[in-house]
Amino acid sequence: MQRNQEPFYLKRFDGRRTNSGRHESETNPSESLGKSLLPITYAKFAERIFDAPIYKDDVWLVSFHRTGSTWCQEIIWLINNNLDFETAKTTLQQFRAPHIETSIFRYVYVDSVKSDLYTFPIPRYKKADLFFDQLPSSMESTKTKLMELFADSVSFVENMPSPRCLRTHLPVELLPEKMFTVKPKMIYTMRNPKDLCISYYFFCKMVHKLEIEFDEFCELFLNDAIPSGSVFHHYFGFWNKRNELDILFIRYEELKTNTPAIVRKIAQFLGKTLSDDGVSAICDFLSFQNMRKNKALNLQLDMQVLMRTPETEDFYEKSGTHFIRKGIVGDHKNYMSAEMIERFDKWIEKNTKGTDLAF
Repeated sequence: MQRNQEPFYLKRFDGRRTNSGRHESETNPSESLGKSLLPITYAKFAERIFDAPIYKDDVWLVSFHRTGSTWCQEIIWLINNNLDFETAKTTLQQFRAPHIETSIFRYVYVDSVKSDLYTFPIPRYKKADLFFDQLPSSMESTKTKLMELFADSVSFVENMPSPRCLRTHLPVELLPEKMFTVKPKMIYTMRNPKDLCISYYFFCKMVHKLEIEFDEFCELFLNDAIPSGSVFHHYFGFWNKRNELDILFIRYEELKTNTPAIVRKIAQFLGKTLSDDGVSAICDFLSFQNMRKNKALNLQLDMQVLMRTPETEDFYEKSGTHFIRKGIVGDHKNYMSAEMIERFDKWIEKNTKGTDLAF
């Protein structure tokens, strides 16, 4: 087996240039809990992400996973591109608003290993193979662009023309350094951690093939041992710097219960004017059912490439899963026991006590 296929643990990265790429042995789980847990491939891109050029007319969507970021990103892109619904239907969102760290996402679950260090098993992963040959020959240009994006997402972002719409799930300490001097527009989405946990569990099962029981995932979640690490470290990293950045915070729950108001709020933040018809058109285009069907943003092509699904088959229909899963508030009640909800409530209270952020 090649080295890049050997199992590894996710590792902590703290953002300091002196050790942004420093890590323990990939077979040692002693750094497998923490603030920012990423695959070791991040080290290859860390310095380049730190040094990435930032422009004043950039618009960045920043978030932890599964906080409504795909939904919010499409609102941003449409507002910033004069409601170009046709392109939003025909060009992948990954091309229109790529994650600068896309290249590090390619990893899948191998197993979970018990350690004397922790009371629960720690997952190990390996680099995922991508089967671009599963895309039809009619999509050769899309295939080529996807290969470029996954191979070197930093260069992909740097080569985009301005004005750029960009995304990241990285925590504040791993962002490009010029973000704090140029201060482009940033929109940050957050969500109640209990619902986030449910959504992220199914996402990790689908994308990272994380085949563990839900209660095991909850244990990882509560101990900051999930992919990307600590939810609250991510939240507070940006919340505590809100006066140093040109940033707008959006709650998933607000986006769900009053989409038109949030569309107007985002437009105002971006300095754009929308008519009532424009707001209605965005809300209709981004209804739950329409987003599920739109292959430009539902990651269906990505899943074909990752899961080696033949072009003649629909991955979501075959698997019974979907990237755009339910889109509801309060779904944790359908999966968490009363005891688990109580544990989460205490954990949330502990992490937010004495702050001005509440869930």
